[in-house]
Amino acid sequence: MNRCECPTDASLGCLTNLSAMAARHFLTRQLSLHGIDMTIEQFKVMVVLWKEGSSTQQNIADFVGKDKTSVTRLIAGLEKRSLIQRKTDCQDKRCNLVTLTPQGVDLEKPTMEVLEKATLFLHSGIDPQELAITLRVLKQMCLTLNYSLKESE
Repeated sequence: MNRCECPTDASLGCLTNLSAMAARHFLTRQLSLHGIDMTIEQFKVMVVLWKEGSSTQQNIADFVGKDKTSVTRLIAGLEKRSLIQRKTDCQDKRCNLVTLTPQGVDLEKPTMEVLEKATLFLHSGIDPQELAITLRVLKQMCLTLNYSLKESE
C-alpha cells in the first residue's frame, strides 16, 4: 500500500506517521527560515548535549532512536559545522565522548525559541483537553508496543 492509499481516516498508524512527517518538514523549514542549518534529527543530537553537556555516541543513539551508524553521520555533520567535537573518552578508550563547542552552546537559545514558536503554531486550533488526550493515547500506544518513552521523561 503506498502513501496515497493509506486510509488516514481509519488508521491511527497512518495518520500519526503522516502528521509526524509533516511536523518534521515544518520544523526543519522553520529552523532554516531563521538561519539555523539543522535537521530535526541533528536537533535531537544537540538536545542531548544541551541537556547533558557531553555524552557518548551510544547514549546519543539510544536517545535519538537511531543506530550507531546513523548517529555517526549526524555527529559528523554537526562536527563539520563546528557545533560539536568528538574526543576519546579517557575512562574508556573504546568510546567517543561528544561535547558541544562554544558555537554549539550559543545555538541552544535561538533554536529552542524557534521550535517553541513552531510548536505553539502546530498546536494552535487544537483544544488543550483534546491535545492532552491525544498525547496520553500516543504514550499508551508506545507502551503497548513496548517502545521506550525516554525522550519524554
